[in-house]
Amino acid sequence: MLIETERLMLRPFETKDVQDLYSYLHTPSVHCFMDMKLETMEDARNGIAERMNDTTGLYLAIVLKENGKVIGELFAGPESTDPTDSVQDTYSPCWMLNSDYQGKGYAYEAAHAYYDLLFNKMSARRIYT
Repeated sequence: MLIETERLMLRPFETKDVQDLYSYLHTPSVHCFMDMKLETMEDARNGIAERMNDTTGLYLAIVLKENGKVIGELFAGPESTDPTDSVQDTYSPCWMLNSDYQGKGYAYEAAHAYYDLLFNKMSARRIYT
């Protein structure tokens, strides 16, 4: 899956993204992502493998079109709103960006495209944060 915006591509993670993943998760800028902190490059390789093995197809790298650098990621797992309901049409998206790329509108641009994916391709009924 590839989603393009004016300045970004949203795509599945690839093995070559390991250094970029390490760059923004070695020192996460937001406290709620501290449990995702990567101490070593081996941790980063394992993190890439986990992202590449995602079966939902909703774990996407945020990539700058101009140079192919991964500057962050998005994820939203499908869930049902009622334990007795098997329809999983509710999503709680999250995203994080490398702190060097914050304040430039990339998160808004990526999230806007991602919400479009959830509502129009994944048939989301509800999104919450």
